[in-house]
Amino acid sequence: MIRRVAAIPPESARPGGRGAFVLLRSKAHGWWGSLPSIIPSVNGAEVRDTWFISNSSALLGGYDPGEVDDLLRRVAAELDAGRSARPLIENATFRSATGEKGCDIDAVDWFLDQILRCSDRSEPAGLSADPWRDLAVAQYTLSGISDRTQPPKQLRKYFAEECRSAWRNFGQQPGTYLRWEQVNRLRGHIGEFELRTADQQTIASMFRYAGIFKVAGRSFAVNGPEIPARSTADSWAPGIAELAARSWRDNTGHYAAETMKNSEQRDKARGISEFVDENGTPILYTTGASFWHRTHARVTFPDQQSLRFLVRGTMLRNAIMTAVDQAGNKVARYRITRRYWNSSAMADAEVAVHPDRKLTDELILAITISSPWLGTYFHRQ
Repeated sequence: MIRRVAAIPPESARPGGRGAFVLLRSKAHGWWGSLPSIIPSVNGAEVRDTWFISNSSALLGGYDPGEVDDLLRRVAAELDAGRSARPLIENATFRSATGEKGCDIDAVDWFLDQILRCSDRSEPAGLSADPWRDLAVAQYTLSGISDRTQPPKQLRKYFAEECRSAWRNFGQQPGTYLRWEQVNRLRGHIGEFELRTADQQTIASMFRYAGIFKVAGRSFAVNGPEIPARSTADSWAPGIAELAARSWRDNTGHYAAETMKNSEQRDKARGISEFVDENGTPILYTTGASFWHRTHARVTFPDQQSLRFLVRGTMLRNAIMTAVDQAGNKVARYRITRRYWNSSAMADAEVAVHPDRKLTDELILAITISSPWLGTYFHRQ
């Protein structure tokens, strides 16, 4: 049984397999400690120089690249003229790509949301001191390639090398470093994972298929909502409809032209997981998933702060997943260090937590739940 969830406010101004990668050119205060939003500004030249990533198959969907192109050209022109691009972005919608490779939805959403977040405020004092400020997050790049006639293979090579460099330098930034490792293996895939500190102190554990989570001696169970067939949102527990609607928007795209059907909202509602402590108190909720080159998974807390998990990389060997909060701030980064024989989801990982983030039980639980998500990002099923 899912318990009451507080009403979810809109984020910013918006409601909130395997395969080779190609580059699609833009042809033109709370549970973890209160932090200010520290989003660097974006100028017109950077918008023009942005290349988004897509999978090689048109079957994987994505935003229509022509429509994304058109918006970015107009956004760059507004920024060049010293005007806010907020009205353009707030009113933008994209259709799904049909018969062609679409722009990566998560990357476009992140990029445009970042422009919205910084469009109406100046850069905070001391921003340049943030050691994680310039760490790339989603599947796009400021290419630095001036010759736009270069073939896609050269652009893919450039992006892959960026990802490899970031992977190699993963441990160079300050922060709290943790290890996510399998400690007991039963019947092949079933086993126990532990989250450990650098000095090998266990701070959390997860029995993956039993759904048992432990943090600092506390146990957490998982509940799911009761969503009868043909039911409507007004008959569900308070807050479930909002969580389901946000999950649908994360999956479909923050700027997608589609509207949500009742059946789609029911489907997303059935995918909500509520994590409760021994007293039955809700600690957090998870929605969405990370698989087949999409990262629409989200962790939401009872106070409506939340985390999204964005992946940047062309394969597990160079990919980094970054947890970002509802204000766009980087909270944690993940990379795979060991993959087990036939399952990316059963993989050891290294986790870096931003130096300004406090390792509360709630954040540790969120990291424990999300640590397998980088491995499943490259799974087709």
